[in-house]
Amino acid sequence: MEFLNRTDDLAALEDQWDADGGRFFIVWGRRRVGKTELLSRFADGRRSLFFEATDTTERAQLQALSTELAAAGDNRLLHEQPVTTWSGALAAIEQFVAGRERTVVVLDEFQYLARRQPELATLLSTWWRTTGRSLPLLLVIAGSEVSFFRDDVLAGQLYGRRDGQLQVRPFDAASAALFTPGYSAEDKVRTFAVCGGMPYYLTTFSDGVPIAENILRNVLYRDGLLHEEAELLLRQELPDPRRHFGVLAAIAGGDDRNSTIATRTGLSSSEVRQTLAVLERLQLVEQLRPVTASVRSKKTTYAIADGFLGFHFRFVEPYRSRLRTRDDARRHLEQTVLPALDAFVSKPTWERLCQAYVREREPDAVAVGAWWGTVRTAPRRSEQREVDVVAVDAAGSVIALGSCKWTNVPMGFDEERLLTALSPAIPGFADDARRYYCSRSGFTPALHDLAASQPERVRLVTPDDLYPA
Repeated sequence: MEFLNRTDDLAALEDQWDADGGRFFIVWGRRRVGKTELLSRFADGRRSLFFEATDTTERAQLQALSTELAAAGDNRLLHEQPVTTWSGALAAIEQFVAGRERTVVVLDEFQYLARRQPELATLLSTWWRTTGRSLPLLLVIAGSEVSFFRDDVLAGQLYGRRDGQLQVRPFDAASAALFTPGYSAEDKVRTFAVCGGMPYYLTTFSDGVPIAENILRNVLYRDGLLHEEAELLLRQELPDPRRHFGVLAAIAGGDDRNSTIATRTGLSSSEVRQTLAVLERLQLVEQLRPVTASVRSKKTTYAIADGFLGFHFRFVEPYRSRLRTRDDARRHLEQTVLPALDAFVSKPTWERLCQAYVREREPDAVAVGAWWGTVRTAPRRSEQREVDVVAVDAAGSVIALGSCKWTNVPMGFDEERLLTALSPAIPGFADDARRYYCSRSGFTPALHDLAASQPERVRLVTPDDLYPA
């Protein structure tokens, strides 16, 4: 896998390396996020032991660790007599490190080790307190099981021993675009909508072919590398993901509230809440509220947080029977995926990218998101309406708002009229709030004239502005 960006993540590891004494660092992140590549790059050129655990027996794990230790430390005895307990393994690590130059030891996919030896966290905690912290050692335990690292590591036995932690996150849109530099700005947005920010998915797309061909080869073909990825991901995280599949499919189909998800899936409201809570802990689903609402607000919707999962449950999972052959897959691409692709890109990807753009340009904003609520449209009539971008400062005042369109026609002056009509309904609205108009296909002369006459109040944003040369 090509290694791109990760500047801040590498800097965090360098800080631990440069600190005095033994350091105990925890690195975690979702599968496919590039965590192992990051740690491998960091360890390269340093005295190191990198052990990637597998889901096998404890004896086999200790055998494999002994083999890696024997090779890294040129220890023939350890090669011939592998350790058989974790106490012995920690003693072997001490022998590998003690009296040598500073060393990094990485125990990757730590959840597999802990699953086979429930007392490992306690053993490791005690060993670090009595021995490890006095060694010239940077010990990194890492893994990709999000719920395990949150509940059992960061909040468990090892909480008080760590010197820091790093969650490796998916790339943002600008970093994701490094994988397809030859694409237009529009196709970079589309690629981000399909792949999200996961490096593993992005590496399957080549800017040497059209994005439609990448989708066909990698996602729709039955032998495509990513065709079964969503199912494999969920089955690795969950023992029985049937409910979770149903809930994700419902959200991808437009049912974003607990009640409508329950109706679509046939699950009870309590079952839906439990399933959503699990998906939130796994960072696959996010709970959304109007940006001006409190965290106790019941005005809640749900969205799939991972772009690739959103694409899979929108265009792949419901159409399995259509994808039996390559000809079937190409027809599905042409008849179903491509006609609906830009609508899929528009919400949520384009809106999220525009919100991120505003966040970077409004230093006083403490929150940027969407707003929705009841708006009076006539003396005796009200409607539920939405504003795509609203930025709020620490005092709760709206300092910017915006509209996002991902269509093939220029955005016109009607958007200015619409925001003017809707904005008084937004709590904290101020007349001097800036306007951001974000459009895939540019703007009409009237909106250009408005921006030229009020440059401090009105900003026009296109995909090219997200990817400056």
